[in-house]
Amino acid sequence: MLEDHARIRGLVMRFSDEVVGGNLRPETLREIGDRLETHIRLEESLPEAALTELAARLEVKDAGPSVEPWVPAEELSYAPWPGPGDSEGGGYD
Repeated sequence: MLEDHARIRGLVMRFSDEVVGGNLRPETLREIGDRLETHIRLEESLPEAALTELAARLEVKDAGPSVEPWVPAEELSYAPWPGPGDSEGGGYD
């Protein structure tokens, strides 16, 4: 399901590039339509509980990595850590 969403987004992005470049391809628009129709039919066949879970997963995915518990909220620093056994830093003489 999530993979379908990504594919459809990719096709829409391709179509957008084609519009900007003035080189529209009817095949791209047809593929978007075909994928959307198939995807909508699949979503219509899912039970309510599955749709609710899918919506929650998409919300977390679209919010970005900051909502993931294992990603720190603050900026990551690539500064060197203090040396071994040296709480003041250094220790690499």
